[in-house]
Amino acid sequence: ASLDVLVCESSLGVAENGAVWIATTDSLLRAALFLAARVVIIVREESLVDDLHQAYERIDVRHTSYGAFVAGPSKTADIEQALVVGAHGPKELTLVLVREAT
Repeated sequence: ASLDVLVCESSLGVAENGAVWIATTDSLLRAALFLAARVVIIVREESLVDDLHQAYERIDVRHTSYGAFVAGPSKTADIEQALVVGAHGPKELTLVLVREAT
């Protein structure tokens, strides 16, 4: 079946490159991240780190069977320079930064 939009939450965001860490044991979420046409990922401000070095210090891969950094639609081009966006995942990725009210 087709999946137009997926909305999920990330436990970690990386400021330097806009990547977010998605870790899950849910095989449906894992598949949906790459099969949905559009993905919206919610990131809490307090879960942001400056760079990938800090991100790797926070990640514990022993707690889930799957984890991936997601950083936007894939792009590829063939020998004729025909660009394809979203060939290996969603065509559109939106990150929503949530700030706790003070």
